[in-house]
Amino acid sequence: MSEKVLGIEDLLGDEEELVEEQEGLYDLVIPPGVPVSLIEELAAEFDLEPHAKTSSGSVEDGELFDMALIVLRGDLETVRRAEKYLFDVFDERISCFDG
Repeated sequence: MSEKVLGIEDLLGDEEELVEEQEGLYDLVIPPGVPVSLIEELAAEFDLEPHAKTSSGSVEDGELFDMALIVLRGDLETVRRAEKYLFDVFDERISCFDG
């Protein structure tokens, strides 16, 4: 019996929807590589709405690319609390690497 690996599609639903910014709502951009389980925990714990957002970037040689990012949307206070929680989890997980 193998465990299912969740992806962006599982979190966002069948269609990735790009939602226009809404007045009074803010986005917490989830860094690439964050486990879906942590994203789901943040969304549930802080009652934030997951959305997809496209960001443009470039590499050293100037090649441009678009990247789909997950954002969690909510009011400013809630987004700030969720961001603090996210970075606290990161700090806890990498603390084992401190010499």
